[in-house]
Amino acid sequence: MKVELVRENPTQSGAILSRVFVDGSFFGHGLENNLYKIPAGRFDLYAKYSPTFKKNKVYIEVPGRSNIMFHGGNAAGDTKGCIIVAANRTGESVSGDLSQKLYDIVDAAGRSGEPVGLVVKNQNTTLFVALGILGAVGLLYFTLKR
Repeated sequence: MKVELVRENPTQSGAILSRVFVDGSFFGHGLENNLYKIPAGRFDLYAKYSPTFKKNKVYIEVPGRSNIMFHGGNAAGDTKGCIIVAANRTGESVSGDLSQKLYDIVDAAGRSGEPVGLVVKNQNTTLFVALGILGAVGLLYFTLKR
Protein backbone atom coordinates (compact mmCIF):
# COMPACT_ATOMS: atom_id res chain seq x y z
CA MET A 1 0.00 0.00 0.00
CA LYS A 2 1.28 3.45 -0.85
CA VAL A 3 0.35 6.71 0.85
CA GLU A 4 1.44 9.73 -1.18
CA LEU A 5 1.77 13.32 0.01
CA VAL A 6 1.98 15.94 -2.77
CA ARG A 7 3.06 19.28 -1.31
CA GLU A 8 2.33 22.78 -2.48
CA ASN A 9 4.67 25.75 -1.93
CA PRO A 10 4.88 27.02 1.67
CA THR A 11 2.46 29.82 2.58
CA GLN A 12 3.42 33.11 4.23
CA SER A 13 2.20 31.74 7.56
CA GLY A 14 4.68 28.84 7.36
CA ALA A 15 2.14 26.15 6.47
CA ILE A 16 2.80 23.60 3.77
CA LEU A 17 -0.51 22.35 2.42
CA SER A 18 -0.72 19.12 0.48
CA ARG A 19 -2.99 16.48 -0.96
CA VAL A 20 -2.89 12.96 0.49
CA PHE A 21 -3.56 9.91 -1.68
CA VAL A 22 -3.93 6.25 -0.69
CA ASP A 23 -3.11 3.82 -3.50
CA GLY A 24 -3.68 6.58 -6.05
CA SER A 25 -7.08 7.74 -4.73
CA PHE A 26 -7.55 11.10 -3.06
CA PHE A 27 -7.81 10.62 0.71
CA GLY A 28 -7.64 14.10 2.24
CA HIS A 29 -5.59 17.20 2.88
CA GLY A 30 -2.25 17.43 4.62
CA LEU A 31 -0.61 20.28 6.50
CA GLU A 32 2.94 20.61 7.83
CA ASN A 33 4.94 23.31 9.57
CA ASN A 34 7.59 24.51 7.08
CA LEU A 35 10.18 24.87 9.88
CA TYR A 36 9.93 21.19 10.85
CA LYS A 37 8.86 19.41 7.65
CA ILE A 38 10.22 15.99 6.81
CA PRO A 39 12.32 15.76 3.64
CA ALA A 40 10.84 14.63 0.35
CA GLY A 41 11.41 10.92 -0.23
CA ARG A 42 10.19 7.44 0.67
CA PHE A 43 9.46 6.28 4.20
CA ASP A 44 8.04 3.19 5.92
CA LEU A 45 4.76 3.57 7.80
CA TYR A 46 3.50 1.57 10.75
CA ALA A 47 0.42 1.71 12.95
CA LYS A 48 0.77 1.79 16.75
CA TYR A 49 -0.61 3.33 19.92
CA SER A 50 0.62 6.85 20.74
CA PRO A 51 1.23 7.49 24.44
CA THR A 52 1.29 11.24 23.66
CA PHE A 53 -2.17 11.33 22.09
CA LYS A 54 -3.49 8.26 23.93
CA LYS A 55 -4.83 7.05 20.58
CA ASN A 56 -3.72 4.85 17.70
CA LYS A 57 -1.62 6.73 15.12
CA VAL A 58 0.30 6.10 11.90
CA TYR A 59 4.02 6.61 12.48
CA ILE A 60 6.52 7.61 9.80
CA GLU A 61 10.05 6.15 9.89
CA VAL A 62 12.12 9.30 9.28
CA PRO A 63 15.88 8.71 9.68
CA GLY A 64 17.34 10.72 12.56
CA ARG A 65 13.92 11.67 13.95
CA SER A 66 11.47 10.02 16.32
CA ASN A 67 7.73 10.13 17.03
CA ILE A 68 6.84 11.52 13.60
CA MET A 69 3.23 10.66 12.81
CA PHE A 70 -0.02 11.62 11.11
CA HIS A 71 -2.37 13.37 13.54
CA GLY A 72 -5.17 15.91 13.69
CA GLY A 73 -4.89 19.68 13.89
CA ASN A 74 -5.81 22.82 12.03
CA ALA A 75 -2.78 25.06 11.40
CA ALA A 76 1.02 25.03 11.11
CA GLY A 77 1.32 25.86 14.81
CA ASP A 78 -0.41 22.57 15.68
CA THR A 79 2.52 20.46 14.52
CA LYS A 80 6.28 20.28 14.86
CA GLY A 81 7.48 17.72 12.35
CA CYS A 82 4.36 15.61 12.04
CA ILE A 83 1.77 15.68 9.26
CA ILE A 84 -1.78 16.81 9.98
CA VAL A 85 -4.28 14.85 7.88
CA ALA A 86 -7.78 16.27 7.47
CA ALA A 87 -10.97 16.09 5.42
CA ASN A 88 -11.41 19.82 4.74
CA ARG A 89 -9.25 22.72 3.66
CA THR A 90 -10.04 26.42 3.98
CA GLY A 91 -7.32 28.89 3.03
CA GLU A 92 -4.20 28.01 5.04
CA SER A 93 -5.94 25.73 7.55
CA VAL A 94 -7.53 22.27 7.62
CA SER A 95 -10.24 20.59 9.69
CA GLY A 96 -11.89 17.21 10.14
CA ASP A 97 -9.22 14.89 11.57
CA LEU A 98 -8.69 11.82 9.36
CA SER A 99 -5.85 10.28 11.36
CA GLN A 100 -7.99 7.45 12.80
CA LYS A 101 -9.33 6.55 9.37
CA LEU A 102 -5.76 6.48 8.00
CA TYR A 103 -4.71 4.35 10.98
CA ASP A 104 -7.45 1.81 10.20
CA ILE A 105 -6.29 1.54 6.56
CA VAL A 106 -2.57 1.25 7.41
CA ASP A 107 -3.24 -1.19 10.26
CA ALA A 108 -5.35 -3.48 8.02
CA ALA A 109 -2.65 -3.47 5.32
CA GLY A 110 0.07 -4.22 7.87
CA ARG A 111 -1.92 -7.06 9.44
CA SER A 112 -2.36 -8.65 6.01
CA GLY A 113 1.42 -8.56 5.48
CA GLU A 114 1.29 -5.85 2.83
CA PRO A 115 4.24 -3.42 2.92
CA VAL A 116 3.12 0.12 3.67
CA GLY A 117 5.05 3.20 2.60
CA LEU A 118 4.83 6.95 2.28
CA VAL A 119 6.10 8.96 -0.68
CA VAL A 120 6.53 12.70 -0.08
CA LYS A 121 6.77 14.88 -3.20
CA ASN A 122 7.40 18.61 -3.44
CA GLN A 123 5.27 20.12 -6.16
CA ASN A 124 6.74 23.39 -7.35
CA THR A 125 3.52 25.07 -8.45
CA THR A 126 5.42 28.20 -9.50
CA LEU A 127 7.30 26.16 -12.10
CA PHE A 128 4.08 24.61 -13.44
CA VAL A 129 2.44 28.03 -13.76
CA ALA A 130 5.53 29.43 -15.54
CA LEU A 131 5.61 26.49 -17.95
CA GLY A 132 1.89 26.93 -18.66
CA ILE A 133 2.37 30.62 -19.45
CA LEU A 134 5.35 29.87 -21.70
CA GLY A 135 3.32 27.22 -23.52
CA ALA A 136 0.41 29.62 -24.05
CA VAL A 137 2.75 32.35 -25.36
CA GLY A 138 4.39 29.83 -27.72
CA LEU A 139 0.99 28.67 -29.02
CA LEU A 140 -0.15 32.28 -29.53
CA TYR A 141 3.06 33.11 -31.40
CA PHE A 142 2.69 30.03 -33.62
CA THR A 143 -0.98 30.85 -34.31
CA LEU A 144 -0.25 34.50 -35.21
CA LYS A 145 2.73 33.52 -37.37
CA ARG A 146 0.47 31.37 -39.62
